[in-house]
Amino acid sequence: MRVRRHGAIGGVARQLVVANHVSWLDIPVLASLAPMSFLAKKEIGDNPVSRELVALQGVVYVDRGRRSCIPKVNARMVETMRGGSPVVLFAEATTGDGNRLMRFRSSHFEAIRQAAAQDDRGQAIIQPIYLDYSRLAGLPIARGERPRVAWYGDITFFDHFFRYIRGGGVTCDVYCGTPIPVGQGLDRKTAARLTEAAVRELAVRARASRARPILPGPESAYIGLRPCWSP
Repeated sequence: MRVRRHGAIGGVARQLVVANHVSWLDIPVLASLAPMSFLAKKEIGDNPVSRELVALQGVVYVDRGRRSCIPKVNARMVETMRGGSPVVLFAEATTGDGNRLMRFRSSHFEAIRQAAAQDDRGQAIIQPIYLDYSRLAGLPIARGERPRVAWYGDITFFDHFFRYIRGGGVTCDVYCGTPIPVGQGLDRKTAARLTEAAVRELAVRARASRARPILPGPESAYIGLRPCWSP
């Protein structure tokens, strides 16, 4: 996997990183940029391989089928951010085919609002990110080849895992948008709408950039099955 970062990630400690969700690969890709914790559905923890994958970082599990658990999950997210670790939220709440974005759900945006309220200086941000798996074996990924990377639908984890490792190397372009400051007047639904709009703008930018050649540079890094952090 080759990861290319476009733009910078905000440096504020209390930070909610919000990205589109394409695959289990999203976790090592984002973790290669900086230490982060992840909000993951509890089913991820049921599989021994994926459980170890997220355990390499930091994880807050959520049961998507029990809305009554949302306040407790948000409280754990706030605690994690107060400890200095950004938390990654895949706001679509499921993986997609990599060709389109789904509507962002607002429930867990409440966590960053609470984190900002608990900071005397009120410093908290939402960092929008768009993950674009742009190339396979050095060539642009065609629409029909997206399942090589995208993990969605009824594909089991191991089926997708072995399909991925049998393929060629993949390039993921990570587009980092302008951080969104979180103030007292920003409610969770407005935060979700603003972030979704920002990620959609990054998606447009990504589509416009896909025809460019791959060039090595300081913002390019390789990762294996275990993520490594860029210098």
